[in-house]
Amino acid sequence: MFKRLIAAAAVLLALSACASQKYVVSDVTRFHTLSGAVSGQTFAIVALSPDQEQSIAFRQYGDLINARLSSLGMKQYTGSGPGGADYVVTLDYQVLGPTADVQSSGPSAFSFGLGYNGGFQRGFGYRYGIGYDPFFDTYTYTRQLFTRRLELAMYKGSTYVSGPKQRVFEGRATSLGQNSQMEPVMPYMLDAVFSDFPGQSGRTKTVTVKVPEDVELANTPSTSRPSARSTF
Repeated sequence: MFKRLIAAAAVLLALSACASQKYVVSDVTRFHTLSGAVSGQTFAIVALSPDQEQSIAFRQYGDLINARLSSLGMKQYTGSGPGGADYVVTLDYQVLGPTADVQSSGPSAFSFGLGYNGGFQRGFGYRYGIGYDPFFDTYTYTRQLFTRRLELAMYKGSTYVSGPKQRVFEGRATSLGQNSQMEPVMPYMLDAVFSDFPGQSGRTKTVTVKVPEDVELANTPSTSRPSARSTF
C-alpha cells in the first residue's frame, strides 16, 4: 500500500509540474524554388475564398504573417491589386479529430491511440482522465487530441491574377495537441513554418516552439499529462 501511495504522489507531482511548460510541436515540410534573398521584396496576403476574406480570424492570421515576413525584410504591398506585388501569399488551415490518446505507466507500461473520426471541429473540446489498477500498480491516462494543419503558399505576383499561377514556396505544418481551435496555436505553427526561412526544400523536420508562460491557456486542463507530440 505504501508503495502505491508513493506512486500516486509521484504521478500527481508530474501532472502539476507539466502545467508550467507548454510547447507546440509541429512537423514542417517545405518546398520552394527561391534562389535569392527575399529582403526588400513586396508581398500581398490574399484570401482563398469569400468566407475567408470576411473572416475576422483570417485577418488576425494575416497580421501574424505580415509580422513574420516583415521580420525577414520584406515589405507589405500597398498598391491596388495583388498582381503588383512581388509575391502573393495564401493560407489554408483546418482542425481534425478528436483522436483518443491512452497512455499507461507502471510495471507493464504501454501507450496507444484509438480512432480518428475524420471530423472537422469547431469550438473548444478536450477530455482526459486517470485510472489506477490496484493489482498491477498501473496508472492509465486518457485524453482527446486534435490534429491542426496549415499550408502557407507564395506565388509570383505577376502570375497570380493573369495565370497560370507560379508557386515558389509552400510550407506545411501539422501539430497534435489538446486545443481544438487554430487561434491558440497559429502563432507557434507559423513560427515553425518560418523558422530558418525558406529552409531546405523537400525536407520534413520537427520544430518545437515554447509557449510563453504568461499566455492564457483557457482550453488546456491544468492537470493534463504531457504528450510525446505536444502539450498545447
